[in-house]
Amino acid sequence: MDKSLKKIHHDLYKVSDIKYSKYVYKDCTAKKKEFVQDKSGDDAINIKNIAYIGIYYNQNPIIYITTPVMTCLFGMTNKQMSLQFVDLKTDSTMKSFFSFIKDVEINNMVNLGITDEKDADKYSSQIRYDKDNKYDPNLLVKIPFTKNCYDADVFSDEYDSINLYHINNFTKMQCDIYIDKIWKYNEIFYCKWKAKKIYLV
Repeated sequence: MDKSLKKIHHDLYKVSDIKYSKYVYKDCTAKKKEFVQDKSGDDAINIKNIAYIGIYYNQNPIIYITTPVMTCLFGMTNKQMSLQFVDLKTDSTMKSFFSFIKDVEINNMVNLGITDEKDADKYSSQIRYDKDNKYDPNLLVKIPFTKNCYDADVFSDEYDSINLYHINNFTKMQCDIYIDKIWKYNEIFYCKWKAKKIYLV
């Protein structure tokens, strides 16, 4: 395992240059799902059999970035982590990263055709706030799970052997995360950031 992060700063991306490609279910009733590209020009929000929207940057079907050092509040629960935007008001690096994540979500919504406030609940933001707005917000990051195993590497300078179950509450970490698709589930669109590498600080 390569014990190093990609160190891809979010400033390398221009959010307005993100491209999108819509895919629909070929047959919604089929057990084996097949997808075909939709070239209708309709907004995804208005396409009944929309399956997902591919995300591209310079023809690359993935957007990869390295987070600043963040705090994982609750360890790994339900195959995901809540990473806190620590010191958001005072840390310019964290503020810039937060703005990037938010701008990507806004850009996603516009390209789905969600431009009216009444439709805003049709897109699920991965930024979470506490009810009283007392604490810095969090970013939900999914741990990919395929073929009965987690598809994310975790490492630390302190331990030679470590895995995802060593992630405790309030663990500080820096991660390589990525997005590649926007999926529609139960009438709501989701674009989940997924972890590829996790470095425990």
